[in-house]
Amino acid sequence: MIRTPGQVVAALAVAARFAALDRGTWYDALFEAGPDGTDTLSAPHQPDRALLRALAAEYTQLDAHAATLPDRLHVEWLAAILRIPRLPVLPDRVVAHVTVDPKLAPAVVPRGTLLRGGKDAFGKERRYATADPLTAHGASLAGVRSLAPGGSAAGLPGVAASAPPFPLAVPQGPDAPHVLRISSPALAFADGTLTTRLSFAGATGVSGLTGAVWRYSRTDGTTSPTTGGVVAGATVSVTLTGGCGTPDGGPPWIECVIPPGVTVPEGFGFTAVTVEVTGRSAYVPQAAFYNDGAVDLTKEFQPFGAVAKRGDAFYLRSDEAFGKALAGLTITVTMQAGDGVLASSAGGSGIPASTATYMTTQISSARLKLGGAYSTVRDELERIGALLADPGDPSVRWQRRVDGHWSGFGPGMDRFGSVTATVSGEVGSERFTVGGQPGHFVRAFLHQGDFGWTAYQAGVADFATKAIAGGPTGPVMPTPPVPPIASSITISYTTSPLPATRVESTSGWRHAVQAGSGTFRPFRRAVSDLGAPGMVAIGLDLPDPALGSSVSLYLDVDSAAPCGATEPVDARWEWWDGTAWSELAVADGSRQLREAGLLRFVAPPGWPAGCTEVSAATGRWIRLVTSAPDRLGDLRGVVVDAVLAEFVSGAADPALDPSSATALPPGTIKGTLTPVRGVKKVTDLASVRGRGPESDQAYRTRASARARHRDRSLTPWDYEQLVALTFPEVAAVRCLPHTNQTGDREPGRVGLVVVPDRPDDPAPYPPVSLVERIVEAAGVTRPMGARVAVLCPLYAPVTVVATVLLRRGVAALAGKEAIAAALEALLHPSGGAAARWGRSLYASTLVAFLERQPDVDVVTSFELRDAGGAPVEVIEVDACRGLYCSSASHHLTCVEQL
Repeated sequence: MIRTPGQVVAALAVAARFAALDRGTWYDALFEAGPDGTDTLSAPHQPDRALLRALAAEYTQLDAHAATLPDRLHVEWLAAILRIPRLPVLPDRVVAHVTVDPKLAPAVVPRGTLLRGGKDAFGKERRYATADPLTAHGASLAGVRSLAPGGSAAGLPGVAASAPPFPLAVPQGPDAPHVLRISSPALAFADGTLTTRLSFAGATGVSGLTGAVWRYSRTDGTTSPTTGGVVAGATVSVTLTGGCGTPDGGPPWIECVIPPGVTVPEGFGFTAVTVEVTGRSAYVPQAAFYNDGAVDLTKEFQPFGAVAKRGDAFYLRSDEAFGKALAGLTITVTMQAGDGVLASSAGGSGIPASTATYMTTQISSARLKLGGAYSTVRDELERIGALLADPGDPSVRWQRRVDGHWSGFGPGMDRFGSVTATVSGEVGSERFTVGGQPGHFVRAFLHQGDFGWTAYQAGVADFATKAIAGGPTGPVMPTPPVPPIASSITISYTTSPLPATRVESTSGWRHAVQAGSGTFRPFRRAVSDLGAPGMVAIGLDLPDPALGSSVSLYLDVDSAAPCGATEPVDARWEWWDGTAWSELAVADGSRQLREAGLLRFVAPPGWPAGCTEVSAATGRWIRLVTSAPDRLGDLRGVVVDAVLAEFVSGAADPALDPSSATALPPGTIKGTLTPVRGVKKVTDLASVRGRGPESDQAYRTRASARARHRDRSLTPWDYEQLVALTFPEVAAVRCLPHTNQTGDREPGRVGLVVVPDRPDDPAPYPPVSLVERIVEAAGVTRPMGARVAVLCPLYAPVTVVATVLLRRGVAALAGKEAIAAALEALLHPSGGAAARWGRSLYASTLVAFLERQPDVDVVTSFELRDAGGAPVEVIEVDACRGLYCSSASHHLTCVEQL
């Protein structure tokens, strides 16, 4: 106990009462009662009283000195006798980003380069020394791609995410696409419908395409709606509607898309695929010509003009049909009907052929019946017979262009009409120019006859001769022939099966193109041939001079919590060499993307730009392949040209400098202490606080505990003390004997439930590095048969919905902020003097807490909600690992009072 000088004087006065003097006691000579009854020195200015007063003051200092002696002796005993050393000072560290001048890139920052910024504990500017040399190339981030198992529950196609923007959570994101694209000119058509059959050679697993949907390219650059396909053996038939093509005129394509709800057919493979058209709806040709004159097919038309002559031709252009390798071709002609003059006539007279046949039969019958009287009408009947005759003997042949010549197809016809024919060859008809228009044409060629025009001219001449000669009866002027007139013409066709011009697939981020004759497997959920299920790929726009030089990246990772899984992860870094992924030697401070840190490697010589495995045309790519993507942290950013720097103390004795105990805020570094060529700016991105000098109190607590457990962990208290004293970043720890990494009971296992000191996180989980360090530290002190696992707390999120009436004079905005801050502090797992393991939370407790706040008058309404949003009166937690915490989504309504 340390007494005040007044208390020492009072004690002296008590003792003086028992010391006799000639007349009374020494109390009477030196002391007197004060106004409050307390004994004080009388005549304080007398030399003897002044001496006593000075002695009382020194006695107080002696008391204070004596009070420190037990602790000092304890510290001396621990240090000198037990030889337990103090914890060394650890410098705080920063991750600094170097910005270079593009004109002077690359810039070399040597190891030990001093950075400046911020103030130390003594008010002086801080200094940080770079821990490694850095070659800053001024590179930028090309992109980030990730792939992990999961997705829609039915098909589990995988999850494919990309960044920027950040953050990128590897197990979260859109469903990974699985698409097979087949390109072929045979798919091109303008409108209507086209049915195509895809035949897969050397195929396996084609039945896996049963649930797939199909879509195809459009000439306007869009993609068609999806449609179904019919799988039969090793073929798939799909009907396309509305046209198929590409904007640039390249080969159109059709895609097989595996919906997220359908199992990815990873067993599907083939060596080749052919495309054929098995059906095409009838359509109007794109152009027609009579000889070199254009013909309008939207109206009735005369294919051979008004005056047909031998050698005339009627051309049809259809680049769609005649430019393909046809197997069958049908040209359907509809002749004019109704009131119009029919063109399918006898001798071109306009009389229908059936009518002409009937009239000829009747004339023959009349000749027999008339007998001798026939001569009276012979001239008239002969003229009628001549009119019904077909002296033109027309012969129309359909022809196509083959090997530079016109070659016939289909049967010859005595009239202009429809044709159906089998066609072969690489193209239906070679390119030809008609009427100044190049394209693919077929033609109807008037090979023989002229639809009666020659006979008509002969009849006119005969009429003129007879008219001049005269006679008892005048000659009859012949009727002009009527040329063929059609009202419509359409084309339909089928094609021969031909190999696809290009076969490619996108599965996840992987883009593959079929090459060679080997088996092509378009769909794959794994990211490597070894079956690894997850990856994170990073692309960098590195200049060519950077190849062969070191590259340093800062990976800003929201640390993943192992939650019992402390075994090493099967993961590796690889780089894309243009054809395959190759192993990459790295110095990985991110612990395989499980916490923030630097990734350093040497850029391989010959490192190409672009990567088909991630569907990227630019950037030089590396990736982390892992068997446990669920144990990766969330990637919040990737910064190129980063370096680690450590605090350099300017104190006379750095071991006594407490500056390292405080982390440097981001953005505090201002640059290098001395200029470095090419470096424009240096700033800190993140920091990790170090450890200052260990105080006597902390040393006595830690060393005394060591004297008790002797660096051995036997009881739960031993484990808890080991973690709490060794790791200041741990806010709370609980040891659960006989508990394994899953939280189940198992003899010989020790479970440590750890809450890290992260006040800004409402539900903090231990990061990977902390877990690994705890397991490593416990491994030294544990018994031989014990195995240690670090477990995560089982949090029960709490949401508060309340209406609060504030005290008079408190603004609603300020009151709400103060109440919310107090509520978050109360609910934080590390809030309070001791962790509240297994303790339930009652609504009444929170109501009482809110009404104790200085800004609160009364809580007018209150509701406590659990993790599912349901109102409850109590939040129950796990008895061993449970902690309630804030959901960070409270609904507080604050009402002011005037």
